[in-house]
Amino acid sequence: MNTTTNTRPRVTAGVGRLVRRLEIERRRWSRTELPVVPTEQAWRAGVAEGLRLAQLAIRKGV
Repeated sequence: MNTTTNTRPRVTAGVGRLVRRLEIERRRWSRTELPVVPTEQAWRAGVAEGLRLAQLAIRKGV
């Protein structure tokens, strides 16, 4: 009898690592320790939102 084993690494392991890394970066960008001007605050919020959307796209497989 001929059996085949799946020896390829799981693709989801790399995706999970990437999603976790994006979550860490999103939290870093959304958190501010010092008072910042409203423009910088809005810019940081935009970066954090972009990272969040990237996570969603990766999870969906887009």
